[in-house]
Amino acid sequence: MPSNNILCLSVNELYQDRKFHKLNTTLPSLCFFEFTQQLQEQIEQYKALLSEKHLHEISFETNAANWFYKLPNRYSNEITTYIHINEKEIFFSGKMRPFYEAHFRTSKVRINQLKYNQTPIKPIHLNQLTSPLALGLITKIKHLNRQHSEVEGVFYGIEPLVNEIRSLDSKSAFHLHINCDSQIDLLNRQSNELLEKMRALESETLSLSRIVLNKVFGISKGDWISFSSGDDSSIIQLQYEYCDIYENTLNIRGKGITQAGKLGKREQSISIELMD
Repeated sequence: MPSNNILCLSVNELYQDRKFHKLNTTLPSLCFFEFTQQLQEQIEQYKALLSEKHLHEISFETNAANWFYKLPNRYSNEITTYIHINEKEIFFSGKMRPFYEAHFRTSKVRINQLKYNQTPIKPIHLNQLTSPLALGLITKIKHLNRQHSEVEGVFYGIEPLVNEIRSLDSKSAFHLHINCDSQIDLLNRQSNELLEKMRALESETLSLSRIVLNKVFGISKGDWISFSSGDDSSIIQLQYEYCDIYENTLNIRGKGITQAGKLGKREQSISIELMD
């Protein structure tokens, strides 16, 4: 970045419904802020925290922005300002007396637009999966997948047992010394416990896959990425929006990038087999 950029954002009222906002106050017209190296490092730091803690947004009080009023042609230093950071965008909000909470905010600006004149496309190289960090994460993912497969096998094995017990007549149940209803209730409870365990394993596996994307490949939501499987000469380019994992295959999905370097409308996917 050759020099710090001064950016101007429009200002919008948060409460359009008058029952929530009855006081007639004059809002600032514009918000100016300087995209400094310090602010860039701060944004990257909190983006990493968002990914690590699975948060949607982080906000905190800041003095990085200045609010401007067009009519009196002046800046205000009586506004408490907050910066809001999510995985793809930032914006500012503000409050003035007598309000106790923010009651106006700026438009959002994409983090990639802040950093570059043109959004960069980050390549994914499979040799990045050979690092000790990547191999450790892949081992954990495969271990969780094995656990999930075992629990899933028991889970789907319960339903035939329930059907068999339901088909028993009272005489057969008596000879087997079982109470059909109580046995079915027990199996249903075990089935629910197994289902919860499967969901927990799926959630932990997905969390590890996001760590692979962030820590190994250095990508986070909103990044433009490219990938070539090596099987042919075609290259897949997309904006990373979300990921999922099936068995040992990591799937990255998002809108494709056109040959003109624009974000398209059709969804594309990149599949990466996690091999250790």
